[in-house]
Order: sequence, then structure tokens, then C-alpha cells
Amino acid sequence: MGEFVGIDPLGADKLIRQMEAGKDVLGRARPGLEAAINEAGPDWAGRGGVTAMHRTWAFFHESQQDLKWRVDTIKQMVPTQQKGMLTGTLLFNSETEAAQAAKKDANAVTEALKLHDQYLSGQSWGEVEKALAALKNRADDPAYAATLLAALGPEIFQKLFRDWMNTQAKGDRRGLTPEALKRAGDASPGLLARAFASAESSGRLGKEWQKMIETAPSDVLTALVALAPQSGTFLTRVATNLLNRPPNSDAIPTDPNWNLYNLAKAFEANPDAFRRFLAEHQKEAGVLLDAHTIRTTGVPAYEDALARALHEALKPGSPVDFDMRERAWITVINAIGSENTLWVGGSLGTFANSPISRMLAQDIRPILDQLARGQAYKNAREQFERARRLGTENTMMVPYLKPRPPWDTLDPAVSARFFGALMQDPTAADTLMKAGAEYIRELDMGRFNPFDPDNYGQEAHVNLAERAGAMASQLLAGSTYAEWSDDEYAERIAGYILMPVDYVDEYFPVASKVGSTVKAKGLDEIKDQLKSIITDYLDKKTPKDARDVAGTLLELQSEGLMRSLKENGHGLLTSTQQDLLRDAMAGRMQGALIDALERRGG
Repeated sequence: MGEFVGIDPLGADKLIRQMEAGKDVLGRARPGLEAAINEAGPDWAGRGGVTAMHRTWAFFHESQQDLKWRVDTIKQMVPTQQKGMLTGTLLFNSETEAAQAAKKDANAVTEALKLHDQYLSGQSWGEVEKALAALKNRADDPAYAATLLAALGPEIFQKLFRDWMNTQAKGDRRGLTPEALKRAGDASPGLLARAFASAESSGRLGKEWQKMIETAPSDVLTALVALAPQSGTFLTRVATNLLNRPPNSDAIPTDPNWNLYNLAKAFEANPDAFRRFLAEHQKEAGVLLDAHTIRTTGVPAYEDALARALHEALKPGSPVDFDMRERAWITVINAIGSENTLWVGGSLGTFANSPISRMLAQDIRPILDQLARGQAYKNAREQFERARRLGTENTMMVPYLKPRPPWDTLDPAVSARFFGALMQDPTAADTLMKAGAEYIRELDMGRFNPFDPDNYGQEAHVNLAERAGAMASQLLAGSTYAEWSDDEYAERIAGYILMPVDYVDEYFPVASKVGSTVKAKGLDEIKDQLKSIITDYLDKKTPKDARDVAGTLLELQSEGLMRSLKENGHGLLTSTQQDLLRDAMAGRMQGALIDALERRGG
């Protein structure tokens, strides 16, 4: 028994749609034809016109059903994203034959379960397993699976999972461990999970199965999504329901929570579903990412599994899911960097060895520009408002800084705390530093002369400098949460302050190549001075407060650049030009720098 078939699912779907269009034409033509035949009466010359039309419609309909069954079955048998021909051997000759076999197998399972309920012995459970073994190689057939599940019903389906757990994994009271899950995959739960995936993903399950998500125990649901690749829709519904359940809804809330681990593993295997989940279910995603959740699962591997799932969902990919990926990123940033986050400054301690921090720092590079724009736009708005209050009405907002949607909804203070959470891990901090420096270099501010007579050139240069300074400012704000020694901290802060001027080595547009002088002769010296001032402040060797120290640091930064400009033949700068460079080079870092110094020195 069995039929070897080759099907191109895309071509088959197209043919199914064409037959549907044919049915629609026939359906519209039938009333008119019947009316014409009735009106003509005995004079009607045709023979069996309406009957032939009915037969044609029925042929299209039956062919559609058969072809859809074959496509659904072959797609379950060959789970792949490849396009073109898929081949396999169908166990049944028709959908009807598959349904008949399923009814017979479901009856055998039900009878075996009744006997087990009567004797509750290892032997009686063995008979249940024996009956369920019939699903092997059949569970991939959606028609068979749907009929089987309909005959069993949600209650017996759940009971089969529960009874297996009670007999084979008694100690796993909050989800199956990886070892138990492997055994389940080779036994009846694995077959049931595959049958469920076949029926649900092909749209053949009734509404009662959707209601099961609301009532089934957590460990049954997480076993179901972990044992077989369920549809993204079902996986998302399971995750949303579980993460809305009360924290202590499990029978033994103090046991290790393997349910969350299994959910994370299921999302790791389905990055498209996780990406959409993060983008569309911010509240529930926040539970997964909550520092308290991570620290209290009792399963250290949970953080690793979640880190891998986040990497698969957020790493740069195809342009098709670009918008969804960005929205997912915003959810992650808001969850980790929220005002009351326990990721930073909480009673749980620091996340100094966090795979999540390292993975996010690794994948963050493509979105840095939007985070920098958010901070730069906020800085520019505040500067504009200050100037307006002082009566300098001719002050203009720097154009083109505002981040595009959906990034315009993200609070820069949240993204700064997000950086801070990641920077508690030294490896993640180094990765972020390198990514920030690379971003600033790639801005290529030297494309525009800050003293260009053309206003566009000046505005363009300031725009780039604002973004560079904003990036340094975000890292600076985040660094207040990093676990560094005072010496490391002073070294890092000095590096942040010099970030906006470090580009001149390659890009500053003057004939005498100012950058080479600044970097080769002066930049290291300036950095040493900056570090010395910061160290004195931290060691309380100066009476100056954080605001005074920040002013000294930023002034030293600007003076070093302008002195080098003069020494390289650029001539004396006007006060306006000096103000322009001072603002651009400082990159609106003053507020973040003061806050960083106060937090560390206070």
C-alpha cells in the first residue's frame, strides 16, 4: 500500500485557485441556464446541460479536496522551505481512506486507555502505547490526524500526555526536562504532537481545540510545542496564554521551571513566530525577558535558550521581515530598559555573565543609527527650546535628525538604560564600544565642511556630528551601570568623550590633514589628561562637582581640536565657528556626562 507522488506545492495551490474560479463561473451560470431551460420547455435542444454543469462543478470540488490533502500531507512529510517539486510516499490512497483508518486507531486507543484506568499497571499502560504506535508514519497525514484527534477529543488527548508523564517522568512537575523530552519524542507524546501539528497547521481542527489552550496544564502545552514544530499561530497562542497565567499557577511553583525553557526552545526553532510574537505581544514578551523571571526559573539553561532564540529572531535577515524585526527590537529594548527594570540597579545583582547581553550586543549594529537619532533629536529639541526661552529666535532645529517610525516612539532614556543593562557584561560592553566606534566612523562627517558658506553643508555636518555625539552619549549613559574598576571607568569615559572627534584622522576636509596631527601628536595626550581629571574626581582629589568636571572635560576636548586646526594652517576661527565646533564635537554629551560622573562619584 502507498503511492509515490511528486508535487509542486506552489503550482498545486495555483491550480486549486483556478478550479475555485471555475466553480465560481459555473455557479453564476447555473441559475440563468436553469431558467432558460424551464422557459424553453420541450423546445430545449440541449441534453443534460445542467447535469453536465453539476458534474463539472463536483469534479472541480472533489479534485480540489484531493489535491489539497496531497499537498498538506507532502508538506508535513517534507518540512522544508525549498521551492519546487517535493516527493514522498502517501500511505493512503485517498483522504477518505485516511479518515477511516484514523477512526479505527482512535477506537483502539480509547479502549486501551479504559483498561489502563481500570488496572493502572505498567502492563496496561504498555497496551496504550501499543495502540498509539499505530500513529507512526501516519501522523503526518493531516486528514488522518484530524480525524483521529476529533475522535479522541481534547480531554482524552490531554489525558494521554498526563498519564505518560505520570508514569515516565514523575519528577518533572513544571515541564519536561531535556532528557524526559527526548524519551517523550520517541514514545506516544511525540506521535501525538506530530499528529496535532499535521491537523492544526492544515486548518482541520475544530474550535474546541483552540479552547484547549486556555485550560490545558502548562506542561502539556509546552511539551506539545517542544516535541513537534507547531504552526507559528498556535505557538504564539500558547505562549501568550502561558505568560498571562499567575506566576504560581503551577502545582509546585518552587520546582525548576522547564516550561519556560521548552517555550524558548520552541521559539528558537521558529524565529519567524518569535519575531512576530516580540513585535505584537509586548506585555508577554516582557515576562520572558524579565530579570526576575530569568533569575528564578531554576533552570540556568533558560537564559542560554532565550539568547539563541533572540539571536535567530533579531539578527539581520531578509528585507521581507525588516519592519517586523525592528518592532521586535523595540519590544526588547523597552522590556530590558524600562524605568523599573531589574536588569540594572536591582536587588538581583548584576548580569555580569549574560548570554542575552552578549547576543543582543552582537546583533545591534543595524539599529544603532535609529537609537542615535532618537537621542540627537531629543538633544536638539531641548537646545532649541533653551534658545527660544533666551530670546534667540533665529535658532533653527537641526534638520533630518528625527528617527523614522516606529523608532520615533522609543524614549532615549530607555535605550540608554538598555545599553546599561547590556554593559554589565564586560564582553557585551566591549562589543557595544566597538559597534559604536564603527558607527561613528561610517558616518564619514568629513563629507561636509563645518565652515562651508553653503548652509546645507554646515547643516549636514552638524547633523552627522550630532548623531555621533548622541551615540557616544547613549554609551556614556549606559556606562553608569557597568561593573568596571575606577581605572577602567576613567579609561572608558575618556574614550567616549573623544569618540566624536576621533574621525578627523581620516575625514576632516583640510589640505594639511589636521586629523593626522590630532591623532598622532595630540589625541593620546588629550585622552591621558581626560583620564587624569576623571580619576581625580573619582578619588575625591578635587573640590569640583560633576558639572564643573564635565565642563572642563568638554572644554579640553574642544580646545585640543581647535588648537590643532590653528597649528595646521587653518587660520583663526571666528567665535561663531568655535561655537559650532564646540557644540558639534561635544555632541550634546554634557547632560549624560554629568549624570555618569555623579552616579559613579556620588
